[in-house]
Amino acid sequence: MGYFSPTSRNRTNLRFALYDVFCACIAPILSLAMRDPNLLGLDKWTDGLSPAVIFVVLASMSTLVSLLAFRLGDGMSRFFSVHDFIAICGAVATSVGATSFFMFTLTRLEGIPRSTPAIFAFVLTGSLVLGRAFHRVVVTELDKVAAGWKPDQLRNIVIVGVDQFSLAAVRLVQSQVPTTARVLALIDEDVGLIGRAIRGVRVVAQPHELDSVLREYEIHGVTVDQVVISDRSLVSTEARETLRQICDQHEIETLPLSDALNLAPKSATNEGVASVSAHLVKVSPYFKIKRVLDVSASFALIVLLSPLIIVVSGLVLIDVGMPLLFWQERIGYGGRRFLLRKFRTYAAPFDRNGVAIPAADQLSRLGKFMRATRFDEIPQLLNILVGDMSLIGPRPLLPKDQPADPSIRLLARPGITGWAQINGGNSVTPEEKEALDAWYVEHATPLVDMKILAHSLIIAATGERFDRAAIAQALKWRGGLMTKLDSASTASPTNTDRVG
Repeated sequence: MGYFSPTSRNRTNLRFALYDVFCACIAPILSLAMRDPNLLGLDKWTDGLSPAVIFVVLASMSTLVSLLAFRLGDGMSRFFSVHDFIAICGAVATSVGATSFFMFTLTRLEGIPRSTPAIFAFVLTGSLVLGRAFHRVVVTELDKVAAGWKPDQLRNIVIVGVDQFSLAAVRLVQSQVPTTARVLALIDEDVGLIGRAIRGVRVVAQPHELDSVLREYEIHGVTVDQVVISDRSLVSTEARETLRQICDQHEIETLPLSDALNLAPKSATNEGVASVSAHLVKVSPYFKIKRVLDVSASFALIVLLSPLIIVVSGLVLIDVGMPLLFWQERIGYGGRRFLLRKFRTYAAPFDRNGVAIPAADQLSRLGKFMRATRFDEIPQLLNILVGDMSLIGPRPLLPKDQPADPSIRLLARPGITGWAQINGGNSVTPEEKEALDAWYVEHATPLVDMKILAHSLIIAATGERFDRAAIAQALKWRGGLMTKLDSASTASPTNTDRVG
């Protein structure tokens, strides 16, 4: 939670919701009452620290700490969702586990029925969930009342295609305040869906029946203004053409859902040449087995380095504070975007008041040491496990730093270290780095990887090295590839040549 927030805006705020504090205090008492009302007798509370009193105190304190640890106070009950429910379950499990552990340590659970912690878990979960659900329902109904005040005219929409994207669109339109549009109906090719509903909006017909649907709405005094086709739906080409013809007859606007929501992708760049140059590269067959080696090695390293990970986490906490991890969006295998994670070595670029902190003051001595020893790269082992990265490969770049033709480097998973890092690192030019990375894609072998690993360890201890021979070799290979590309372009006749 919070990885998509800028570091300056992702500080941990220790706060409680008043309702959660009430639940933390009352849930242990209710669980005792439900198990055995006699446990709440006055004599149990006047004889000192009885098991019942100890249970209530420990359960309340454990719950409050768990609420802070899982940051339940950050969530807003009016937007209660599955993510919040998962956080509640985690907090309750932690609270019950801690309470049971301390109770067993202090009293061996004598004087408290063994089923009490389980009852406490159900009571606490139910109270936290039901309170949020109730608040969400109340706020939603109030929003509906506010939405009914205005405007007088609504844009009436029919959505074609039942999928997650269209569901999100229905929810978005229904959440608008004040309301300016409404989804009248859904249409889908699956006849089995007809008659069913999503958030109260019914699937009324198949695409070829749209004409009769529009005419019947006119009888009811309702005019359809827009027919929107969900981008992700499996609407056939024939059905799309039928929809277009029917909408043209009724003079109704039709467009993809992404266009209606202004979600069209940005204009693509670096097209054309990229696919041609990539086809000229013979990707090393070594990559077919490299993924197995990466998973095995990263898992083993996480286990072996776990003590170091704990120490580094503590040092980062002391040095720059929370959050411990820094994230950046990078471009990976096949052009897929992913979040690269590192231990933080810089202080947040802005303070709590939004005032910029000078760059010279952001990197501490500890941060310099971590960057020099590559300790800050350890969290990327998790990126390897999930398939975003490899232990060795072209270093992933920011979207803005992609070369003019990134296609070759994107043929392999990016790595924590790579051929460019051991032959120049930050000292090479962008063109030299791209040539080194592209050379590796075609020439990668287990022996080359072993060399990269060995030199990476040496560089971590002694500093970067500049290998002119390796750079010259990569540039020569890259130049040969460009010659092949020019020859292929010259050999392909243009349209003018064909006509002539």
